[in-house]
Amino acid sequence: MAYKIRLRRDTAANWTAADPTLGLAEWAYETDTDKLKIGDGSTVWTGLGYMQTQGVQGTQGYQGFQGNQGYQGNQGYQGNQGNQGNQGDVGSQGNQGDQGFQGNQGYQGNQGFQGNQGFQGEPSVIQGPQGNQGNQGDQGYQGEPSVVQGPQGNQGNQGFQGNPSTVQGPQGNQGNQGAAGAQGNQGDIGSQGNQGNQGVVGAQGNQGNQGAVGAQGNQGNQGNVGAQGNQGNQGAVGTQGNQGNQGNAGAQGNQGFQGFQGFQGFQGNQGNQGNQGLAGSGELWTEVNTTADRTTTGQAMVNVADLSIALLASTTYYFESELSVASSATTGNQYGVQFSIAGATLGGFMSGSQSATVIRSEAIPAQGVAGTTIVRVAATGSVWFKGSIATPGTGGNLTIQHLKITSGTATVHRGSTLRARAA
Repeated sequence: MAYKIRLRRDTAANWTAADPTLGLAEWAYETDTDKLKIGDGSTVWTGLGYMQTQGVQGTQGYQGFQGNQGYQGNQGYQGNQGNQGNQGDVGSQGNQGDQGFQGNQGYQGNQGFQGNQGFQGEPSVIQGPQGNQGNQGDQGYQGEPSVVQGPQGNQGNQGFQGNPSTVQGPQGNQGNQGAAGAQGNQGDIGSQGNQGNQGVVGAQGNQGNQGAVGAQGNQGNQGNVGAQGNQGNQGAVGTQGNQGNQGNAGAQGNQGFQGFQGFQGFQGNQGNQGNQGLAGSGELWTEVNTTADRTTTGQAMVNVADLSIALLASTTYYFESELSVASSATTGNQYGVQFSIAGATLGGFMSGSQSATVIRSEAIPAQGVAGTTIVRVAATGSVWFKGSIATPGTGGNLTIQHLKITSGTATVHRGSTLRARAA
């Protein structure tokens, strides 16, 4: 059975004329302005502000179990934003409302085109600062080994860097290693010249094909080390070219799909339960919670302690229950709804963990009658009730019941809830 959640609604003029007092956490909608108000249980309509600013956040209440996800509706129109009023005093926090439906996320757009690369500038005629060292040139021919080792001379200026060869030559035989000569004194280091402006970087040429690698010759004896040649002068570095214009940014695409909503976490520990009063008429919910784990080992339906609400005579109520449960054996547990006075009319559905991977839903049986077996072995499952009850001419107690099939223990964990309100 599908359920729709609809807010109270009317035109702004009719709301103002009626000037009702909305219940605590009750939402109301103006159909001609697309604006919302949320009641506090005591302030009339004209005294409430529109839902547009966020007040100081109150203490967060205990989180309930997540119900079955309903069908997703279309997203409504966004109303105009009104002028921001002065911030009022922070009121007490009411019960947490049901979670609204989440809209679809838009498609993600295509990535924009990359801009063109800028033009390469002309080379400068003015020498810029010293650039990175170029590739090492080809090695010169090796002379005949000397029979006499001379002293090492002073180091000269660095020679011009040669262009790299595209063809690797064969490796010669290695000569015998000669005796090392005495090392000469190191010359003085010359003063460093002024740094010039940076030149334009010339266009980069196409990379040539790699030459074939020659066959490797036999390794000969290592020869004597020859004297080191003079170092050539450093070549001029060209000026750097102007940077090209940045390309246009591509148009932003549609927003992608919304991901799936994650599972609701387990409910935290519940505080101490206050004394239970009679559920009166109106739209406020009366809620009770289990203050400890409640168990049974019997095969007859028994009340779950704490999960009982007193109802008035001859009144229709809506009720909901969310249970965190466990079974110690594969035979499973069973659950139902009871009213202490005969003659009540029940309607609604219950859902629960039929196995570790299957959820089963069915209509709520008559009062005090168990539903389908709920199987959950050595783990925690969930059971949900949602329905209505018309009480007979005498008031009584609405209660959740459970039993254990065959043997073992059926457990309703602390923090499970039952709530009801008059229709």
